[in-house]
Amino acid sequence: MTKPPAPDLRLAVRQRVIYADTDQMGVVYHGTYPRFLEAARVEFMRGLGHTYAKVEAQGLGMPLTDLAISYLAPARYDDLLSVHVGIAELSFARLRFGYHVCVEPGDREGLRERLTVLYAETCHCCIHLTDGRPTRFPDDLRATFASFAPSLAPPDQPSD
Repeated sequence: MTKPPAPDLRLAVRQRVIYADTDQMGVVYHGTYPRFLEAARVEFMRGLGHTYAKVEAQGLGMPLTDLAISYLAPARYDDLLSVHVGIAELSFARLRFGYHVCVEPGDREGLRERLTVLYAETCHCCIHLTDGRPTRFPDDLRATFASFAPSLAPPDQPSD
């Protein structure tokens, strides 16, 4: 992945790198990034009017099935990361989010242009919490996701 993995990305969260996020060299530990992605995904969904708590109240879950990260530059202690999220792919029971994590000019001492730290994707499926079996996303949730990415418009709506 050398380019954003979703057609339209939205700023979901800005995350300050603290000491606990870094290794001995002051560089963000590679295993920390999935936590940043999750925080951004949760806020992205909240911004679209849906929360994981509401999904779970319907007896459904959205477990992670795949994670891909392309690390392009190190983030460092005290950087302010911007995590952008978009929908890369949607089917009736699967959803793929795309992410762009960067440091904006002014969010790191001396940085004059945007620094792309990584691109990532997470894939999720929709399951029944009672038995873990795959199921369709609820119509309202799927419609919201589909409307966010114009190329993923629901089948009954014309696409531009």
